Amino acid sequence: MTSSPVRGLATVVAVAALAAPSAAWALDHREAQLPAMRLVKVQYDPPGDDDGSNSSLNKEFVQVRNFGAKPWTLTGWSIRDVTGYKFAFPEGFTVQPGDTVTIHTGSGKNRALHLYWGQGSYVWNNTGDKVTFKNASGKVVDTCSYAGDGSYVTC
Repeated sequence: MTSSPVRGLATVVAVAALAAPSAAWALDHREAQLPAMRLVKVQYDPPGDDDGSNSSLNKEFVQVRNFGAKPWTLTGWSIRDVTGYKFAFPEGFTVQPGDTVTIHTGSGKNRALHLYWGQGSYVWNNTGDKVTFKNASGKVVDTCSYAGDGSYVTC
């Protein structure tokens, strides 16, 4: 005859063994559902005074990361705010696996990991906003909302 503590321990071990594959599958399944290209950060209240200078505007930005295993060409993809500002990725712009591209609000010369929106005023509201990331078909790939607590949000 088996004692109660041993039976209890055996039950716990059996339940854990049965649950472990399900938990692992759920985690893998959730990760598989996430898009490869995702929003990672919005710097909506840049450091220093909001003086409207190009330098200040370029400290306001959105970052998008390629979490996938292949390069993504973002021709036709866009980033938008709730009021209608829209940034369109340049023709042929490609993000390599593991790379993060920063889309600055102000003007500048586009480079591999830095793009410039060319706006003359701030886009992201300090009191709250929502970033919408759409693919070339207009399908929402990712969103990131914030309430304005702090100066940036990690998506």
